[in-house]
Amino acid sequence: MVTAGQYPSDHGQLVPILRYRSFDPQPSRGSRRRPMMLTAFARHCQLIAASGRQTMSLSGYMSTAGSSAAPPRPLVITIDDGGGMTMTALRLLVEFGLTATVFVTSSRVDDPGYFHRTDLHRIRGLGIEIGGSGHTGRPLNELARTDVITELTLSRRRLAGSVGDEPRTFAYPGGGYDLSVRKLVISAGYSSACAVREVLSHPHDDRFALARLTVDATTADSRLVAWLGGFGRCEPHPVPGTDRLLRLRRIGRTVGPFRPRLGRTDLRPGGLAPARLDPVDLAAACPGPVDDGDPASLDPAGLETAGLETVGCGLTALSSSVEAAQAGSAAGG
Repeated sequence: MVTAGQYPSDHGQLVPILRYRSFDPQPSRGSRRRPMMLTAFARHCQLIAASGRQTMSLSGYMSTAGSSAAPPRPLVITIDDGGGMTMTALRLLVEFGLTATVFVTSSRVDDPGYFHRTDLHRIRGLGIEIGGSGHTGRPLNELARTDVITELTLSRRRLAGSVGDEPRTFAYPGGGYDLSVRKLVISAGYSSACAVREVLSHPHDDRFALARLTVDATTADSRLVAWLGGFGRCEPHPVPGTDRLLRLRRIGRTVGPFRPRLGRTDLRPGGLAPARLDPVDLAAACPGPVDDGDPASLDPAGLETAGLETVGCGLTALSSSVEAAQAGSAAGG
């Protein structure tokens, strides 16, 4: 684990970055989201306006964080949703003299029930920032490295084509990321990125894994007031490292139609025990050095170059392990 950021020296510097997710009164079937009713959101706007906090866009906040130009009590409102009800919520914000940052999934623009291009121009006209949230909205920590690059590149290009300039801020879809994804977001040209974390942020927070607090229909007004007052948990954030075996599996997904699931257990009666690759066996089957499993020693670029050969060796070792297990099972029967 890599720890990024540090505790603030004064807890009066704690900054709430609020995360609103859905204003749709009819969420998609099977969705776990509890939509925020517009009447409740209007009440939240009243509480925020009365708190004395100065709302800022995410990029505006990050440009002054930790400097003498920073306002004494900043607040950032972010919205991970798009659609007609979200447009109404944004107009409510402006009526109360507030601003926000909206994170947009670029492939969904012009889809029924989501933002249209004209909506994006209206949002900019309201003085609200538009950030990126990937092209398809898939969790980036579950994708192969090349797919992560594609998600980030297409998102910036399409949003730039829709609103006239590239987004500067990013939100990890579903809050999912790891050390490799974080580096790719930096390389893509973003100036900051939001995670979730459910704690208060502060000026020395990791600017590429900013803490946010989720606000939904179950959030009590008293809890929101406490957050606005700077009361709540705050902690430095450990950035999850890149798991070696998971990275091998991601590369394996890009090699043809066969997608092995290493270590999966067959739960049927008489099924085999999980077949796992041992690093010693993998080293014997594959020429060249094998990484010791330390996430910090894993170079994603080098792994991508040698990925096909490594995965091929891994599959050979796995196949031998399975055949040996089947032979032993047959002999025992």
